[in-house]
Amino acid sequence: MRSKRDEHRSCSRRLILALLLVASACLVGVFLAVNACPRLLITLLGLKPAGALKDALPPAPALLFPSGEPLDHIDLVLPSQGGEPLRLNAKDAGSGNLWAEPLMGEASTSGTTTYLLTIDEKSLNRFVWELLFPQGLENHRYRDGAVDLQPGGFILYADIHLGIRWQRAGLLLSQDEGALTLSPAGVVLRGELYRLPESGSLTRYLLPAGRPAQRALSDLAIVGPLPGEARVEATRFHDDHLQILTRATYAVPTPSDTGWQALERGAELREIDVATGAERLSIMRLNPTDLNVRVHYDPVNPKRISAWGTTLDALLVVNGSYFAPESESGSETIGLLISEGRRWGSPLPDYAGMLAVTRAGDVSVRWLRHRPYDPEEPLTQAMQSFPVLVRPGGVMGFPADADDGTPSRRTLVAQDGEGNILIIVAPRGTLSLHDLAAFLVESDLAIDAALNLDGGGSTGMWVASAHTRLEIDSFTPVPSVIAVERP
Repeated sequence: MRSKRDEHRSCSRRLILALLLVASACLVGVFLAVNACPRLLITLLGLKPAGALKDALPPAPALLFPSGEPLDHIDLVLPSQGGEPLRLNAKDAGSGNLWAEPLMGEASTSGTTTYLLTIDEKSLNRFVWELLFPQGLENHRYRDGAVDLQPGGFILYADIHLGIRWQRAGLLLSQDEGALTLSPAGVVLRGELYRLPESGSLTRYLLPAGRPAQRALSDLAIVGPLPGEARVEATRFHDDHLQILTRATYAVPTPSDTGWQALERGAELREIDVATGAERLSIMRLNPTDLNVRVHYDPVNPKRISAWGTTLDALLVVNGSYFAPESESGSETIGLLISEGRRWGSPLPDYAGMLAVTRAGDVSVRWLRHRPYDPEEPLTQAMQSFPVLVRPGGVMGFPADADDGTPSRRTLVAQDGEGNILIIVAPRGTLSLHDLAAFLVESDLAIDAALNLDGGGSTGMWVASAHTRLEIDSFTPVPSVIAVERP
């Protein structure tokens, strides 16, 4: 005789079996319904109608115009694929290979390389299906993958197996303005766009190649024949071609002598290694007929050169002469200083020198023994300092026996035989005064006279031209600076 427990177990089994049969019948019903009417899949997946595809696409983006010269080859690097770089030869262009226009490269700016690669839709499909996915999508769920370029992105199409029949569907990958990556924007079915649900992504279910394809495009790099490895900087998706702009920045070996580099009218910059590279001079050569030389003085609020540079609207700022920071009235200048006609300090003896600017705009670097200071001279700007490293006529002004050999950071102002003013800093602190004087006399700078300014922690130079910034900051605040300003 069966127990009540056995009867209860038998009843439970019959109930579970009945539920399984009902669930199976429902799944079969859904399966048959989806195959009979694929649009039911849209409802089941939670896709939202977004109208006709052509109405949802953005306007065509602006073209990237090629610069530089055509190249005979480039090498593509695909980090996600590994292996050796892919060589593209220009002779194959237009023959169904990987691009539609000449390979363009530009490296006229030192330290920067750019490439522009244009790929048509046929070549892009080859790139995706032959290079990224050589096995294709052919399996029990997907077949016949294809890329369809659209303004602002592309559609990755494939036939999806629904169980009995195949349904053609596409995943729209779109590019946000200014972004390099693509994001899934919706599913395309029979020319209609359907938005993806807010929670979760169906890209892996619908088209597993979507993520690898966009990752390969964003990770793409180009190497050779120009310097550096160029990474993707911008992409433009058009309705029949894709443009990829890549850029590389690379370290440029610093030459021992850059030569004179024009910054703007009347101003040139040059950097020179001295003492076998132990010191590197930064030299500004200035034509005083094109620029204004001024002296600024603030004994109460001395500032580092970087602060002076951001305060003054000047092309160049460099530290001035010696000062006494312990003075009761602030950081008092040592030697005569004239700023906008106003005078501070006392004239130095004739061993010193002077930078002088007259009311007529004449600028000179003087040795006071050769050309003494005249209180009646109409000077608007002036600064005295010492020692004179090069005396008028290019003569050594600071011999070895006058020097104790102490190295330090150096700042000086000089004038060449053509009347140009040279501002020179030696920021590494490896030269003595005689070392610097000897270099100046023997160099090709054609210096007529050179005057040492305050050095050590005071040395600093600030250059701010349209395309060049040079910032050698002082270690300590300074009360006076020489500024070179545009008219």
